[in-house]
This record gives sequence, C-alpha cells and structure tokens, in this order.
Amino acid sequence: MNENIENLRKLAHAARNEIISTLKKHGDKAGETVKIGAYGLPSSLVDVKAESKIIEIVNNEDMPYNIFSEEAGFIDRGYKNTLIVDPLDGSYNAENNIPFYAVSLAVSGGVLERVKYALVKDVSHGVEYWAIKGEGAYRENVRLQVDGHKNLYVIYLGKKAHPQSFDIARKARRIRSFGSASLELCTVAEGIADLFMYRFINGGALRIVDIAAGYLIVKESGGLVLDDALNPLNMALDFKERKNVIAVANNEILEVFK
Repeated sequence: MNENIENLRKLAHAARNEIISTLKKHGDKAGETVKIGAYGLPSSLVDVKAESKIIEIVNNEDMPYNIFSEEAGFIDRGYKNTLIVDPLDGSYNAENNIPFYAVSLAVSGGVLERVKYALVKDVSHGVEYWAIKGEGAYRENVRLQVDGHKNLYVIYLGKKAHPQSFDIARKARRIRSFGSASLELCTVAEGIADLFMYRFINGGALRIVDIAAGYLIVKESGGLVLDDALNPLNMALDFKERKNVIAVANNEILEVFK
C-alpha cells in the first residue's frame, strides 16, 4: 500500500475513534461550541477533538505535510505537500445521531487540482473510500466506477439553495440530501448517484476542506467535478474561498442543465 494512503488511513482511524469516544462520553455536549475556527465559524467539541488527534499524530510521527484544517487553519511545517483536513464532515449529523458523517483527508501539492491522495472514512460504518491520482479510486479494496444510469441525484435543497437546484431536482426520479459533502461525493464515485450538486443563491456553498478528498475519489472513478458554470473545478488553499460544486457520472448527465 502507498505510504501516503497508509498515513491517511492511520489518521482517519484515530480521528474516528476520537469522534466515537467524544460522542459517547459527552453526549449532547459534544456539539457545544468551544472555539471559533479558521473560517470564523463555531467549532464544536467533537470537531476540535478529532482535529487535535490528527495534528498530534502528524507532529509526533513527523509526517511530511503542512496542515490546512477547518478548525486550526494553516500550519506550515516546511513541507511541499499539504494535508487538507475536515476532521468531521457532517457535524450536525454526528451531534444528532444521524449515521452519515466522515473524516475527510487529502494530500495536495497546492491547489485542488493538485490533490494526489485522498481518503474519506465513513465514521458510522468504518468504511474507507480512497484514491491515488492516476491509479483509481476504491471502496476498501474494490475499485470504484461511476454508473450514470441510476436516475438518483444528491442535491442540497435547503433555504440557501439556488432556484436551479429545484429545477434539476424535478428532472430526477429520486432525490437525496444527506449533509456530508465528502460522503455524498462518494455516492457518485460508487455508482449509487449520478449527480451531486451544492449551489447557493448567493456566493459559493463549499470550501476546499469539504470536498478535496471526494473530488479526487470522483475523478478517479471516472466522474467529473465542476463549478456552477460547468467548468472543471479548482480551488485554492484559501479560507475565504467558497464555490458551488457539481459532480456527475458522465457528460450525458450534463444534459439536465440545458
């Protein structure tokens, strides 16, 4: 197994254990705000605990990465590659006992397009999705391949949703919205869904920490990841940047946007 994937696996396993133990020990208090994170948003106890465990292991084992994380921000450790961390993607689900949340980790040489290694750990079920650029994407050890014929779309339809989201939703037989972007992207990679869409009325919906791992997993499974203009998605390591994100199994699915 590739050393970088082994590192991501170790970090995700430790973060998962920390999430599970924090939720069990603190119950409802695991979701209480304990600090303001790098994005200027509240960080819960369980988020901070998971992130701290990841940072601790990276430092103790001197893994060859800088760290760019949702809560701690950018930690320059003097390396050329950066570990992009969402320690708990789907915090609301975790805090409310909805079993759909993940640890999302990716290694990049810079921007989103330079992500080389990715791993999404489904905390509730212990399942790992991972990818190496140019070498494919996997669920555990089974290679992933997009489908394109399921007629199921994963679309954010909350109060911030763009009107186009509702237009696209009406074209699908089935719609789902689960609240964890990294795992939702994996449903496209795995061939469960044909389309993933987060588009807000104003501004962008998602940050690079939300989608860095899922981005590579979808691409390596044969899918496309695009912005709201249907151009190939790219994002900087920037706390302020948010973009609307669309992932599809193939070009044929893009016909729904016409």
